[in-house]
Amino acid sequence: MSIFYFLIFIVIVLIIYFIFRKNYKKEAAINKRKRKREKRVANYISEAFKIENLEDVKESKTTIALVYPKETLDVEPEQVVKVENQSEEKVVTEFEMPEGIKREELYDFSLKHTKFYIAHDRYARLKTVDENEQTNSGIIK
Repeated sequence: MSIFYFLIFIVIVLIIYFIFRKNYKKEAAINKRKRKREKRVANYISEAFKIENLEDVKESKTTIALVYPKETLDVEPEQVVKVENQSEEKVVTEFEMPEGIKREELYDFSLKHTKFYIAHDRYARLKTVDENEQTNSGIIK
């Protein structure tokens, strides 16, 4: 009789083990796909929006527009960091995909978590002020 109880105990333990293993594998596969998608978007952003390809920087009161050959990005002023040397220029995307985000929203979400490190001299050379912003004397900033 004790052998029978022992076998039932072993079967129950094995069933629980396989259930947890199945759930863990499923969750691990989902996380792996998420990380691949994150990496793919981050690589795309860093390749498509290189600082060397920057054509113009338009400042307004609330945003900074970075003009590239194919697209214009409106970013927050905190996302543009001015550095001393051109060797320090880079585009850094750091984010972790939230649970309920859709694929269509991932690109915009990742752009919000991207920092653009631009050299002072390049920024000053490319900078233009939005035409709508004038000082009291009528001179454009």
